[in-house]
Amino acid sequence: MHTSERITQSDFVYRRQQDSKSEVLSFSEAYPDYHPQDRVGLISPRFEDGLFGLAGAVLGLATGFYDCLRSKGGEFFNYPQHHVFIGGRDVIGVRDARVHTRNGDRDLTNQEMGSAWGWLDVWPETNWHLCPATPAGMLEAAFRHQVNRLFWPASFMPGTVDKPLPHYAYRLLLGRMKSVWYYDCEDGSLEVRASGSAADVIRESLERLPLGARAADPALNPPSRPWFEHSFKPVEPEAFLEDMSACFKDE
Repeated sequence: MHTSERITQSDFVYRRQQDSKSEVLSFSEAYPDYHPQDRVGLISPRFEDGLFGLAGAVLGLATGFYDCLRSKGGEFFNYPQHHVFIGGRDVIGVRDARVHTRNGDRDLTNQEMGSAWGWLDVWPETNWHLCPATPAGMLEAAFRHQVNRLFWPASFMPGTVDKPLPHYAYRLLLGRMKSVWYYDCEDGSLEVRASGSAADVIRESLERLPLGARAADPALNPPSRPWFEHSFKPVEPEAFLEDMSACFKDE
Protein backbone atom coordinates (compact mmCIF):
# COMPACT_ATOMS: atom_id res chain seq x y z
CA MET A 1 0.00 0.00 0.00
CA HIS A 2 1.43 3.38 -0.88
CA THR A 3 -0.93 6.09 0.33
CA SER A 4 -0.68 5.08 3.99
CA GLU A 5 3.01 6.00 3.82
CA ARG A 6 2.60 9.21 1.84
CA ILE A 7 -0.60 10.97 2.91
CA THR A 8 -1.96 12.36 6.19
CA GLN A 9 -5.14 14.27 6.98
CA SER A 10 -3.10 17.50 6.85
CA ASP A 11 -3.23 17.06 3.04
CA PHE A 12 -7.01 17.60 3.07
CA VAL A 13 -9.36 20.45 3.87
CA TYR A 14 -13.05 19.71 4.41
CA ARG A 15 -15.34 22.72 4.21
CA ARG A 16 -19.11 23.10 4.56
CA GLN A 17 -20.97 25.94 2.85
CA GLN A 18 -24.21 26.95 4.54
CA ASP A 19 -26.21 30.19 4.45
CA SER A 20 -23.35 32.05 2.71
CA LYS A 21 -21.00 30.96 5.50
CA SER A 22 -18.02 28.64 5.19
CA GLU A 23 -16.97 26.29 7.99
CA VAL A 24 -13.87 24.08 8.09
CA LEU A 25 -14.65 20.56 9.28
CA SER A 26 -12.62 17.76 10.77
CA PHE A 27 -12.61 14.36 9.07
CA SER A 28 -15.09 12.99 11.61
CA GLU A 29 -17.41 15.97 11.04
CA ALA A 30 -17.25 15.52 7.27
CA TYR A 31 -17.93 11.78 7.56
CA PRO A 32 -20.08 11.23 10.67
CA ASP A 33 -20.06 7.77 12.24
CA TYR A 34 -17.14 6.65 10.09
CA HIS A 35 -15.97 3.10 10.77
CA PRO A 36 -12.99 1.37 9.13
CA GLN A 37 -15.27 -1.47 8.03
CA ASP A 38 -17.59 0.87 6.13
CA ARG A 39 -18.22 -0.30 2.58
CA VAL A 40 -17.99 2.71 0.27
CA GLY A 41 -19.53 2.61 -3.21
CA LEU A 42 -18.17 4.87 -5.97
CA ILE A 43 -20.60 5.13 -8.89
CA SER A 44 -18.97 5.93 -12.23
CA PRO A 45 -21.41 5.47 -15.15
CA ARG A 46 -18.66 6.51 -17.56
CA PHE A 47 -15.08 5.43 -17.07
CA GLU A 48 -13.72 8.86 -16.17
CA ASP A 49 -16.64 10.21 -14.12
CA GLY A 50 -15.62 8.90 -10.73
CA LEU A 51 -11.90 9.63 -11.11
CA PHE A 52 -12.48 13.24 -12.12
CA GLY A 53 -15.19 13.82 -9.53
CA LEU A 54 -14.18 11.72 -6.53
CA ALA A 55 -10.41 11.23 -6.30
CA GLY A 56 -9.91 13.64 -3.40
CA ALA A 57 -12.80 12.22 -1.40
CA VAL A 58 -11.60 8.65 -2.00
CA LEU A 59 -8.11 9.45 -0.76
CA GLY A 60 -9.46 11.33 2.27
CA LEU A 61 -11.54 8.31 3.25
CA ALA A 62 -8.61 5.97 2.67
CA THR A 63 -6.46 8.15 4.91
CA GLY A 64 -9.16 8.03 7.61
CA PHE A 65 -9.11 4.24 7.30
CA TYR A 66 -5.34 4.09 7.75
CA ASP A 67 -5.53 6.52 10.68
CA CYS A 68 -7.78 3.99 12.44
CA LEU A 69 -5.23 1.22 11.85
CA ARG A 70 -2.30 3.42 12.90
CA SER A 71 -4.07 4.27 16.16
CA LYS A 72 -3.87 0.60 17.17
CA GLY A 73 -0.09 0.54 16.78
CA GLY A 74 2.11 -2.01 15.07
CA GLU A 75 2.34 -3.03 11.45
CA PHE A 76 -0.71 -3.78 9.33
CA PHE A 77 -1.65 -4.98 5.87
CA ASN A 78 -5.13 -3.97 4.85
CA TYR A 79 -7.08 -1.83 2.41
CA PRO A 80 -10.33 0.10 2.85
CA GLN A 81 -13.47 -1.58 1.55
CA HIS A 82 -13.93 0.83 -1.33
CA HIS A 83 -15.74 -0.45 -4.42
CA VAL A 84 -15.93 1.31 -7.78
CA PHE A 85 -18.82 0.53 -10.12
CA ILE A 86 -18.00 1.39 -13.74
CA GLY A 87 -20.50 1.43 -16.58
CA GLY A 88 -19.99 -1.17 -19.30
CA ARG A 89 -20.37 -4.83 -20.13
CA ASP A 90 -18.26 -7.93 -20.55
CA VAL A 91 -17.53 -9.02 -24.10
CA ILE A 92 -18.34 -12.71 -24.45
CA GLY A 93 -15.39 -14.81 -25.58
CA VAL A 94 -12.68 -12.19 -25.09
CA ARG A 95 -10.75 -10.91 -22.09
CA ASP A 96 -11.51 -7.24 -22.69
CA ALA A 97 -14.55 -5.38 -21.40
CA ARG A 98 -16.66 -2.87 -23.29
CA VAL A 99 -16.45 0.21 -21.07
CA HIS A 100 -18.46 3.42 -21.39
CA THR A 101 -16.23 6.51 -21.60
CA ARG A 102 -16.80 10.18 -22.27
CA ASN A 103 -15.47 9.55 -25.79
CA GLY A 104 -17.67 6.53 -26.56
CA ASP A 105 -17.36 2.85 -25.72
CA ARG A 106 -13.87 1.33 -25.56
CA ASP A 107 -12.50 -2.17 -25.16
CA LEU A 108 -10.30 -2.18 -22.03
CA THR A 109 -8.56 -4.90 -20.10
CA ASN A 110 -9.38 -5.21 -16.42
CA GLN A 111 -6.00 -3.66 -15.55
CA GLU A 112 -6.60 -0.69 -17.87
CA MET A 113 -10.03 -0.19 -16.31
CA GLY A 114 -8.82 -0.32 -12.71
CA SER A 115 -5.20 0.80 -12.63
CA ALA A 116 -5.95 4.45 -11.81
CA TRP A 117 -8.35 3.36 -9.07
CA GLY A 118 -5.78 0.99 -7.64
CA TRP A 119 -3.41 3.94 -7.28
CA LEU A 120 -6.05 5.52 -5.02
CA ASP A 121 -6.05 2.33 -2.91
CA VAL A 122 -9.29 1.03 -4.37
CA TRP A 123 -7.83 -2.46 -4.44
CA PRO A 124 -7.60 -5.42 -4.96
CA GLU A 125 -8.98 -6.02 -8.43
CA THR A 126 -12.09 -7.63 -6.96
CA ASN A 127 -13.16 -4.11 -5.92
CA TRP A 128 -13.43 -2.97 -9.55
CA HIS A 129 -16.90 -3.83 -10.83
CA LEU A 130 -18.24 -3.57 -14.37
CA CYS A 131 -21.99 -2.86 -14.28
CA PRO A 132 -24.83 -1.84 -16.58
CA ALA A 133 -24.60 1.94 -16.99
CA THR A 134 -28.10 2.54 -15.66
CA PRO A 135 -29.23 3.77 -12.24
CA ALA A 136 -31.03 0.47 -11.58
CA GLY A 137 -27.98 -1.56 -12.67
CA MET A 138 -25.62 0.44 -10.48
CA LEU A 139 -27.99 0.39 -7.53
CA GLU A 140 -28.39 -3.38 -7.81
CA ALA A 141 -24.60 -3.80 -7.78
CA ALA A 142 -24.20 -1.53 -4.75
CA PHE A 143 -26.93 -3.52 -2.97
CA ARG A 144 -25.32 -6.82 -3.90
CA HIS A 145 -21.98 -5.68 -2.46
CA GLN A 146 -23.62 -4.34 0.71
CA VAL A 147 -22.45 -0.75 0.33
CA ASN A 148 -23.37 1.54 3.22
CA ARG A 149 -21.79 4.81 2.03
CA LEU A 150 -22.42 5.93 -1.52
CA PHE A 151 -21.09 8.55 -3.94
CA TRP A 152 -23.52 9.06 -6.84
CA PRO A 153 -23.49 11.48 -9.84
CA ALA A 154 -26.14 14.14 -9.26
CA SER A 155 -27.53 13.94 -12.81
CA PHE A 156 -27.66 10.13 -12.91
CA MET A 157 -31.40 9.70 -12.30
CA PRO A 158 -33.69 6.87 -13.40
CA GLY A 159 -36.24 7.09 -16.15
CA THR A 160 -38.19 4.04 -17.25
CA VAL A 161 -36.82 0.90 -15.57
CA ASP A 162 -37.30 -2.43 -17.33
CA LYS A 163 -36.37 -4.68 -14.40
CA PRO A 164 -36.93 -2.90 -11.08
CA LEU A 165 -35.38 -4.30 -7.93
CA PRO A 166 -37.58 -6.10 -5.39
CA HIS A 167 -39.10 -3.91 -2.72
CA TYR A 168 -37.12 -5.68 0.00
CA ALA A 169 -33.95 -4.20 -1.55
CA TYR A 170 -35.35 -0.73 -0.83
CA ARG A 171 -36.06 -1.63 2.79
CA LEU A 172 -32.65 -3.22 3.34
CA LEU A 173 -30.82 -0.30 1.77
CA LEU A 174 -32.80 2.13 3.90
CA GLY A 175 -31.76 0.28 7.04
CA ARG A 176 -28.12 -0.18 6.07
CA MET A 177 -27.00 3.02 4.37
CA LYS A 178 -25.26 5.61 6.52
CA SER A 179 -24.84 8.39 3.99
CA VAL A 180 -25.06 9.41 0.34
CA TRP A 181 -23.21 12.18 -1.47
CA TYR A 182 -24.15 13.51 -4.89
CA TYR A 183 -21.14 14.64 -6.92
CA ASP A 184 -20.76 16.70 -10.09
CA CYS A 185 -23.48 18.97 -8.72
CA GLU A 186 -23.98 22.73 -8.85
CA ASP A 187 -25.48 23.00 -5.38
CA GLY A 188 -22.84 21.12 -3.40
CA SER A 189 -22.42 22.16 0.22
CA LEU A 190 -19.42 19.99 1.18
CA GLU A 191 -16.03 20.68 -0.38
CA VAL A 192 -12.99 18.42 -0.22
CA ARG A 193 -9.67 19.94 -1.21
CA ALA A 194 -6.63 17.72 -1.65
CA SER A 195 -3.17 19.28 -1.69
CA GLY A 196 0.46 18.33 -1.11
CA SER A 197 1.12 14.59 -1.29
CA ALA A 198 -2.57 13.83 -1.85
CA ALA A 199 -2.62 16.04 -4.97
CA ASP A 200 0.56 14.28 -6.16
CA VAL A 201 -1.11 10.88 -5.82
CA ILE A 202 -4.19 12.11 -7.73
CA ARG A 203 -1.98 13.34 -10.58
CA GLU A 204 -0.15 10.01 -10.64
CA SER A 205 -3.48 8.20 -10.70
CA LEU A 206 -4.71 10.22 -13.68
CA GLU A 207 -1.46 9.52 -15.51
CA ARG A 208 -2.40 5.82 -15.33
CA LEU A 209 -5.53 6.35 -17.41
CA PRO A 210 -5.43 4.79 -20.90
CA LEU A 211 -4.15 7.05 -23.63
CA GLY A 212 -6.71 9.71 -24.52
CA ALA A 213 -8.94 9.32 -21.45
CA ARG A 214 -7.38 12.19 -19.51
CA ALA A 215 -8.07 14.67 -22.29
CA ALA A 216 -11.80 14.10 -21.72
CA ASP A 217 -11.78 16.63 -18.87
CA PRO A 218 -9.92 19.85 -19.75
CA ALA A 219 -10.67 21.19 -16.25
CA LEU A 220 -7.98 18.92 -14.87
CA ASN A 221 -5.27 20.47 -17.03
CA PRO A 222 -2.56 21.49 -16.49
CA PRO A 223 -1.49 18.51 -14.35
CA SER A 224 0.82 20.76 -12.30
CA ARG A 225 -2.10 22.38 -10.45
CA PRO A 226 -1.14 22.29 -6.74
CA TRP A 227 -4.52 21.11 -5.44
CA PHE A 228 -7.74 19.38 -6.44
CA GLU A 229 -11.14 20.41 -5.15
CA HIS A 230 -14.44 18.55 -5.40
CA SER A 231 -17.90 19.59 -4.28
CA PHE A 232 -20.60 17.26 -2.94
CA LYS A 233 -24.19 17.45 -1.80
CA PRO A 234 -24.89 15.23 1.22
CA VAL A 235 -28.39 13.74 1.10
CA GLU A 236 -30.21 11.54 3.57
CA PRO A 237 -30.47 7.89 2.48
CA GLU A 238 -34.28 8.10 2.55
CA ALA A 239 -34.22 11.12 0.21
CA PHE A 240 -31.80 9.35 -2.13
CA LEU A 241 -33.95 6.23 -2.26
CA GLU A 242 -36.96 8.41 -3.01
CA ASP A 243 -35.01 9.84 -5.97
CA MET A 244 -34.37 6.22 -7.03
CA SER A 245 -37.94 5.03 -6.39
CA ALA A 246 -38.47 4.03 -10.03
CA CYS A 247 -35.72 1.42 -9.58
CA PHE A 248 -37.81 -0.57 -7.09
CA LYS A 249 -41.00 -2.59 -7.38
CA ASP A 250 -43.99 -1.38 -5.43
CA GLU A 251 -44.63 -3.12 -2.13
